[in-house]
Amino acid sequence: MKKYKKYWFYLLLVLSISLTIIVINNINDSVIPKIVQDINSGVIGAILTTIITLILLSNQTESQESLTKSSVVYEEKLKIFNSFLDTIGKCLEDGKFTAQETTKIIHSFSILRIHISRENSIILEDAISKIDSSFFFFDENNIPNLNRLVQLYTELTNVFRQELYGDKIGGNIEAFNLDNLKDVLFRKRISILKPDTFNELLLILNSNSKILHTSKTSGITVSFEVNEEIISSLSYLHNFVQTITNKISNEILFTYEINRLIIDKQIYSGIPWIKLKYKNIYFAHFGLTENKRLWIGKNIPERTQIASFEIFETDKLEIYKNQVTSEFETIISQLNKS
Repeated sequence: MKKYKKYWFYLLLVLSISLTIIVINNINDSVIPKIVQDINSGVIGAILTTIITLILLSNQTESQESLTKSSVVYEEKLKIFNSFLDTIGKCLEDGKFTAQETTKIIHSFSILRIHISRENSIILEDAISKIDSSFFFFDENNIPNLNRLVQLYTELTNVFRQELYGDKIGGNIEAFNLDNLKDVLFRKRISILKPDTFNELLLILNSNSKILHTSKTSGITVSFEVNEEIISSLSYLHNFVQTITNKISNEILFTYEINRLIIDKQIYSGIPWIKLKYKNIYFAHFGLTENKRLWIGKNIPERTQIASFEIFETDKLEIYKNQVTSEFETIISQLNKS
């Protein structure tokens, strides 16, 4: 209305004059000429039309201004709410609070309080006040307190949702359940098993359905099933190497080693390896690789591959017999001279 104040003044003035003409004409029994009366009637009609138009324009303008203001307030709130969540997230991500981080939270919360109700301000204050030293404690698997983290963010987002959408969203949302993240974060628990015999090694392999191995170079974790083919080919390789070593020296000892891993409450076997020792010196090894291949290697004078082949190629082992025998004999001869 204020925007059209000047127009209202002139309209009311003209309307007053027109109404005065009508009153004078009625009092003095039509002293005003007919043409003036007709013009005056047209003017009154135009004035009334203009008044209606101004009222509609005023309402439309006020509605548009209110809508624009609401839109600006909404965008500003959204920006401030997101900024506050970012501030909280950055301050919590390193698992502790510093003096600088607490100052940032106080500053950000003070800005936030300008744009929310007193009741919601109290709810947020209560949620933030629950952040204490135990909030940052990790459990025995080095996993952060995800439940309290989820609860904090749920309380914050419920306030922001209510401020942005009111009752249109149908009440508060519940805290979400992401227990699977605990399993993903669960650190491998490794036990090194050293069975006395090859048969005991096979029993450990058969007791777990999968082999799991993380490469030290690439960091990639591979997993594959323990099946009959793997057990059979590994047994074949063991007999092959044992036949060779028996001919070289009866002092060569076989030692067995395999890891037992627990991840996501499931038990896995590590890569099985058989180490060869002579006079208590570890000089060679053989077993299964992370690529699901059979492998024979030596450690003296340096770690080197002697033979490598697919698990389904055990029938070709005889091809490597002379090479493996020669390598082992050379190493044993050097150890005897030293």
